[in-house]
Amino acid sequence: MLGAVGLLLYLFVFDTWLVPGDDALFIASLEPTLRPNDRILTRRGTMPRYGELARCLAPDGSGKYVVGRVFGGQGDTVQVKDERVAVNGKGMASRFGCGMVKVLHPVSQQEVTLTCSAEDNGAFTYNVLLHPELREGDRGALVEPGKLFLVSDDRHFHHDSRDYGQVEASTCEHIVFRLWGDSFVDASRRFNVLW
Repeated sequence: MLGAVGLLLYLFVFDTWLVPGDDALFIASLEPTLRPNDRILTRRGTMPRYGELARCLAPDGSGKYVVGRVFGGQGDTVQVKDERVAVNGKGMASRFGCGMVKVLHPVSQQEVTLTCSAEDNGAFTYNVLLHPELREGDRGALVEPGKLFLVSDDRHFHHDSRDYGQVEASTCEHIVFRLWGDSFVDASRRFNVLW
């Protein structure tokens, strides 16, 4: 009976996806939330809400996916300045620091140390990565009808709507759960709810 329920959920509610590891910038942009070879569940048939992690079809028509946190829907003004996000003029609160994280630079493949910060957008608390010294200029957009604006949790090495533009909301699914990482024995990356 349990197997039948699981099969029905898979067929009609959830999809599984193996996070690819073939694009260095894509990999860096997922940190600290996801990593290559994470097996995740996405929820079909419902548009991701504000603050949720989403997987959407890339707007370039390649058939690949992009991943980011939803920071704007139709009519919202999203602004990213110095790696911090504001939606309709309201910034996200930093709750606390979560240490330093080493990630590979997507071009040089050298280790770069980024600052981890827990951010609260009013709906969820999640970790983001910021560079302690380097900052980017101001980028933003007014979100068009039927579109979403995604922002990477790695704000420094990002691959998000600042780079490829807004995504079609109808192609997006909420990333809800990590079944396991590249190694099933790593308990910290097994059976995690993802916001």
